[in-house]
Amino acid sequence: MSTAASSRSELHSQQQQQQRQQRDEPMSPGTLSSKTIRSLNRHAQRQLAEEQRLAMLENFDMEVEDKIRSMRTQLDVDKMDLRLKAECEIAQLPKCVRDMPLKTFIHEYGGDVAAAVRGMLRIEGEESSVLASLPEAPLAIRMRRKKAALNQVK
Repeated sequence: MSTAASSRSELHSQQQQQQRQQRDEPMSPGTLSSKTIRSLNRHAQRQLAEEQRLAMLENFDMEVEDKIRSMRTQLDVDKMDLRLKAECEIAQLPKCVRDMPLKTFIHEYGGDVAAAVRGMLRIEGEESSVLASLPEAPLAIRMRRKKAALNQVK
């Protein structure tokens, strides 16, 4: 073997020996191997991913609670609106019909306001042209209000 070849093989064996020593030697405090660093990076990434997942879940829970709260508020507004509309419709009925039991109104008069008014006035059987053209009370009330509004404008 030539001197150059023997010096190369000697250099190569020295490098291998140093690498073995570095692997086998205990590491000094404060130095980390690349394998340890990669392991820590993966752990940190998993930890960060877990924290992000928990933050997303917490954010989702808050959004759902906010949506439920807003829907309940809208439900309360809608209930109040419906109640007011029902009260307005009932207020437009003649007093004699409002005071009548609901069961009587439905069974005896079939829910017909004009028939209930005629029945309460005891003129159900008469064939007067005025009584035949008697409109339902809510419409009559609306017409009166419309006329009154027109008279106020003039």
